[in-house]
Amino acid sequence: MLEQLQHLQQQVQILVKHVQDLQQQQTDQQHIHAQTAQNLQRQLDDAHSALQQARDEQQNTATALTQGKDQHQQLQEAHQTLSDKYQRLENSCNELRKRFEALITQKNQLKSDYDNLGTQNESLQSQLKELGQVRDQLHKKNEQARQKVEAIIQRLAILGTPQDSNSLSIQKLAHPHAEQLEFEDSTAND
Repeated sequence: MLEQLQHLQQQVQILVKHVQDLQQQQTDQQHIHAQTAQNLQRQLDDAHSALQQARDEQQNTATALTQGKDQHQQLQEAHQTLSDKYQRLENSCNELRKRFEALITQKNQLKSDYDNLGTQNESLQSQLKELGQVRDQLHKKNEQARQKVEAIIQRLAILGTPQDSNSLSIQKLAHPHAEQLEFEDSTAND
């Protein structure tokens, strides 16, 4: 009986250690999840910043493009009114066209960057959602494990007490010859 109690105490200690290990693992996983969430949030903030910069650059480009168009129109009007300055104005128009094409190329590149950032943002949002689901699953598993361990501890606490109606039958099954030995001991003493 004492050996069984010692064995049960060892099992309880093992279960308590296991629960502590599970709690430590959960704490570690929560810490890792928090760090991952912070990193993803930083990346998301960086992506938002880059997106805002791209929008600002696109606005600046649109403004510069509008200014370029206005200048081009002014040069065309001056060309019509001042035919003696035709050659100089034609050279200026060619330069403006090159700048205009460069701005269009830059605008197209910014639009491409904007689209890429949008895709990255969606990907990061998806990853964040997946991590949230993983966190919820781990929390559920931890809760289930905690409930199972508590149930085992309660069952172990009842073993060997008056509440345990099966303890005598378990002892008989564990030591089937114990009654015969007691009977022989009592007859030997008589």
